[in-house]
Amino acid sequence: MDEKLRIFKMVEEGTVTAEQGAALMSALTADIPEQQTAMIKNSYDKKMFRVIVDSTNGDKVKIQFPVGAIRKILKATGKLPIPEEELKGVDLSGMMEAIAECLSEEIEGDLVNVEGADGTVVRIFVDK
Repeated sequence: MDEKLRIFKMVEEGTVTAEQGAALMSALTADIPEQQTAMIKNSYDKKMFRVIVDSTNGDKVKIQFPVGAIRKILKATGKLPIPEEELKGVDLSGMMEAIAECLSEEIEGDLVNVEGADGTVVRIFVDK
């Protein structure tokens, strides 16, 4: 039987007062946003974090991890598993902080797009 129906039945039978029933109803609905937030976070953690590097010297790097794994890697190491030599001239610590913030805000789509003067392209994004 549905929890709400049980509460109504308990009030109807006099097992609890109407005020107690209202408090029970409030307690039931208070948990819903937290449960939905947890479900959404789990959903976001399963999305893929992707890094694509297309270097002018012919190197092509494609990395993908679930967002949840990337969050743990960033927390443990403070950096991403990407070839840093391809990102010469980029403020890596600032970029890592920005990416961590984007993941914290659960942003999807492109997080970083870098086109180097030498033609090297780096794209970091979150998608399905």
